[in-house]
Amino acid sequence: MARWVAATLLAASLTPGCAPGLPEQRAPGGPHQLFVLPEEAPSPVLQLLRSATRSIALEMYLLTDDDAVDALVAARLGGRDVTVILERAPYRAEGANQPAYDRLAQAGVDVLWANARTPLTHAKLLVTDGVRAAIMTANLTRAGLTSNREYMVLSDDPTDVADAQAIIIADRTGAETPTPAGRLITSPGLARGELTALADGARWRLDVQMEELSDAGLVASLGAAVGRGVTVTVVAPARDRSAATNGALGRLASAGAAVRVLESPTVHAKAMVADQRRFYVGSMNLTASSLDSNREVGLILDDEADARRISSVIMQDAIRGVAP
Repeated sequence: MARWVAATLLAASLTPGCAPGLPEQRAPGGPHQLFVLPEEAPSPVLQLLRSATRSIALEMYLLTDDDAVDALVAARLGGRDVTVILERAPYRAEGANQPAYDRLAQAGVDVLWANARTPLTHAKLLVTDGVRAAIMTANLTRAGLTSNREYMVLSDDPTDVADAQAIIIADRTGAETPTPAGRLITSPGLARGELTALADGARWRLDVQMEELSDAGLVASLGAAVGRGVTVTVVAPARDRSAATNGALGRLASAGAAVRVLESPTVHAKAMVADQRRFYVGSMNLTASSLDSNREVGLILDDEADARRISSVIMQDAIRGVAP
C-alpha cells in the first residue's frame, strides 16, 4: 500500500504542465505575487513592513518575532501611521502577545486588543501605505517567518486592498464587517460557502495542505470529490494534530484520498488548489470554528501559474511525507 501511494503521488506530480520541484517564482509585477515559505525565508513580510513610507495596518493572531516588532516600532518612530490589532488570548498561548503589545504601546503605536465579538482573531492581514495587502497563512513568529510551511500573497489589486482595509477598520472600531467586493473571503461570512464551492468544483485534481482539518462539511466535500473520480491529496503536520484532525485524515484515507503527514517543514499552511487553476490561501483551517466563528481572512484566486506552483509544493511535500 505504501508503494502504491508513493507511485500515485509521483504520477500526479508528473502531470503535464506541473513538473516536480519548486517552479521558479514569476517576475514581480501584476496585481499579486505569491511567496512560499520557508524556501523564500526570511519572510518578505519583514521587507514589506520596513519599506512602508506612510502607513501600516496589521491584524495578527500571534506577534512574537523580535524583528517584526522592531520593524513596527521603527516605522512608528520614523513617522509612519501604525495600527496593530492583536489577539488577546491565543489558544494555548494566552500571554504570548503581551510583550509585543507593551513595546508597541510604549513606542506610540496605535495597538489594541481584538474585539471580543469573535472567539478568536486568527487573521494574518497586513496593509501598507494603503496600496498593498498581504494575506498570509503565517503568524509573525520566528517559526512562521523562517521555518514553517507557509504561503503569502501580496496583492496590489485596489479592490483587494480596499477590502483588507475595511476589515481592519471594522475590527478596530467594532463596526459591522462589510462583505468583501473582490477576491478576499472572511469568517464569519463567506469562508464556508466559498471553500466548499472550491472543493465541490474540482473536476480532476484537488490538493490540500492544512494545519487542522476536521469540519464535517468540508471533509464530506473532499470525500465526495474522491467518489466522483477526483485525485485528492491531503498534507497535514506530522506532530501535534488534534484527535478530530486525526479522525478526518483517517476517513479521507479510507475513502481513497492520498493522505500524508510531513515532519519538516512544519505544516502551518492553509491552502487548497482545484485543478491546478484556482486556489485558496489564508488563515482559515478547515474546522468549524475557523469557518464559522473566528475572525479569519483568506483569498481565492484564479491564476494557473501560481495554482500550479502551490500544487507542486504540496505534491513534493506529500512525496516526502508518510502515512499518518
